[in-house]
Amino acid sequence: MNTLFALLMVLLVVLPSCAPEKTAAPVVGNSAPSFTLKDIDGKAVRLSDFAGKVVLVDFWATWCSPCKESMAELEQLHRKYRDRGVVVLGISMDAGGDAASRVREFASKHHLTYLMLMDDKKTSASYAVYNIPATYILDRDHRIVKKYPGYKPGLGDLIAAEIEKLLQ
Repeated sequence: MNTLFALLMVLLVVLPSCAPEKTAAPVVGNSAPSFTLKDIDGKAVRLSDFAGKVVLVDFWATWCSPCKESMAELEQLHRKYRDRGVVVLGISMDAGGDAASRVREFASKHHLTYLMLMDDKKTSASYAVYNIPATYILDRDHRIVKKYPGYKPGLGDLIAAEIEKLLQ
């Protein structure tokens, strides 16, 4: 009996886990993970397409209530800074064959005019996104300046202050 117990304990310790590994979060000051994603019309968009621009990367989903709150503030930032070298990228984590259509309808209903991309699961994993919304600010060299996990009222003001520093 003791031998069987010892064998079971060894197997529990030695056998690999089936749970997916969590990727370490990108570090502020390091380069942001690059990506190529499709927009809601199926066109490929690369982070490198925005070389020399400050980029806000926001991971969200249509079913996420806090995401809806943050998106209104991100839209205001987009309208305020789009002519000053700032790009807002919304990366939807919606899934399924009709996800792009749902995102397109959502953006139209909520008057969102910034670029909407569809997550490929690799991108959100490379940014260690396990909860949404998750917003990253990237400088002109696409180094991570700040990460805002979740939403809180006034997030747009915090992000605007960071953008102003980057545009000086």
